[in-house]
Amino acid sequence: MNSEHKFRWGQLLIDCMKQLREEGLPFIDQEVVPNFKGDSNGLAAWFICEHYSAKERFDLEASTEALKKKMRDAGFPHHAVETLWTGVTSRTEIQAGGGRFHFFR
Repeated sequence: MNSEHKFRWGQLLIDCMKQLREEGLPFIDQEVVPNFKGDSNGLAAWFICEHYSAKERFDLEASTEALKKKMRDAGFPHHAVETLWTGVTSRTEIQAGGGRFHFFR
């Protein structure tokens, strides 16, 4: 399985998150952790806000539901949508945690 196909679901999830950001959801970036076997199940998605205060105001539940709708519209299997894990953090916390590589380990 080539890497393009292997990470297809992760890339598709990134595309869904970018659409949400373009539609005005209040986050500035995202981090997606794909299933490294290439499966659509067990994906993780982080919404990244600019500062800690923006993170505190961020509605993770509503944003997760909006993301799940995008996933369904994009053709994700039902179980993939149901096994999605989401979290929210801030750029400030990522920097304090040693940067993206260390923070998302």
